[in-house]
Amino acid sequence: MHKKIVLIIFSCCFFVHSNNTYGMHPSLQSFLFPGWGQTTLNNKKHARTFTVIELTLWATYLGSYTFSKHQKFQYQSFAANHASVNSAHKNHDYWVDIGNYIDIDHHNEEHLRWRIFNELYAEKDSWYWDSHRNMKKFENMRIKSDLLKKNCEYIIGAITLNRILSAIDSLYLLRSLQTEKITFFPVIGEKHNGLKFVIKI
Repeated sequence: MHKKIVLIIFSCCFFVHSNNTYGMHPSLQSFLFPGWGQTTLNNKKHARTFTVIELTLWATYLGSYTFSKHQKFQYQSFAANHASVNSAHKNHDYWVDIGNYIDIDHHNEEHLRWRIFNELYAEKDSWYWDSHRNMKKFENMRIKSDLLKKNCEYIIGAITLNRILSAIDSLYLLRSLQTEKITFFPVIGEKHNGLKFVIKI
């Protein structure tokens, strides 16, 4: 649904008012880079607002992504040192499991009781925590990394929303400028009265 909305907005920005004096439509400019369309329409205040939001969101995204990767490297190294884990070629479920079981034996015994045979680990994937305290410390590190990674998804959503709002704002500003070119005013004279319609080109 999210991707469909973005595609619809992008298509509208491209096709609506394709015949205009601005070359690329300001709404499309704003969708590609928030604030660009507003700059084209000489509205520096709106342009600055959307540009600052865009840059702030990207800086936040890069920060969260970098810290998430760093934290992931940290908890994998911690597990290698305190649980004798070989971190190569391990999926996310593995890291979740070793944070909930003190060793491979406890994990496999419990899954055998539950008859979940497809989630048993072979000896090559074994782990043996040296203490419950270190296991809990590892789990907190992993959760922190996962939360930072999840934040990246929310930030991407915010970036998309900012671009949509910027595109809509550019379309509104353009419509406002076009409306200002059309004026009506009454004409009262000795010979005739009426309403005069003027289009500024």
